[in-house]
Amino acid sequence: MADGLWRKLAQKLRSVVGRDAPRGAGQPDQPTLMNLEIRLDLTEDSKPNLGLPPDAIPGLTVIKELVRGLRYLTVDQLVGLKIEVSSSSSAAAEVRAAITAHGIDLGELVEDSGVMTFLKYGLLDYTFGVVKTDLVATPQRARFLKEIGLLPDKADVSDSIFPDGGIGFLEEMLGEVRANRLLLKILLDRDETDGVVSRVYSKDWMHADAAPYFPCVFTVRDACLTNCSLIWLCKHFYL
Repeated sequence: MADGLWRKLAQKLRSVVGRDAPRGAGQPDQPTLMNLEIRLDLTEDSKPNLGLPPDAIPGLTVIKELVRGLRYLTVDQLVGLKIEVSSSSSAAAEVRAAITAHGIDLGELVEDSGVMTFLKYGLLDYTFGVVKTDLVATPQRARFLKEIGLLPDKADVSDSIFPDGGIGFLEEMLGEVRANRLLLKILLDRDETDGVVSRVYSKDWMHADAAPYFPCVFTVRDACLTNCSLIWLCKHFYL
C-alpha cells in the first residue's frame, strides 16, 4: 500500500512542476505556483475489510503463523490401549491414571466431553494439561492442516478467498498456539455399546442414567500431544 501512495505523490509533484516549466516564444505566461498543499489519507486501506474488525489478520498470515507455531504428536503407545472404567464420575481420574502409567505426568483436566456425550455416542473425550513428558510434540507442515480437515485445497487458500481473516476458528486456534501450552488429548470408545450408540437418534438419551453401563472397558481411538485444543475439530467431529 505504501508503494502506491508514493507513486501517487510522485505523479502529483510531476504534474505541478510541469505547470511551472519555462514557456517557449509566443506562449502565454502562466501564473507561478507559490504555495502548494498536498494531503494524502494514509489511513486509506487498499482492501475493503468487508465489515470485519480493523485489526483482523489476513487469511494467509493466520495460516502461516499457525503452521510455524503448531505442535503435534500422535501418542502411539496409547492408541489401542484398553482402560477399564468403574463409573462415569470416576472416568476422567481412571483415564488419567492409565496415561500417567505410560510416563506422561498430567496436570488439570482442561476439557471433558461429559456424560451426555457418552450416552449419545458411547465415547469419552478428554483434554489434560501436561506437566512433564519425554515425548516431544513436533512442528507440522501446512499439509497437516489439510489432512485433518482444517484447510481446503491449496488453490482455494488465498487472500482473495479469506480477505481479512474471515476464518474465525483458525484465528481462535492461533490464539492457543501463541500461548503454547502443552496438552494431551485422548478419545476413547466403549468396547461393548449395549445400545449406547443406538441412542444417538433417539430422544431418551438426554434423560438416561449412565450408571447401568458401568463398569465397562474403553479402547483409546486416538491420543496426541499438542499446543492447540481445537486440533481435532474436524478429525473427530461430533455434536
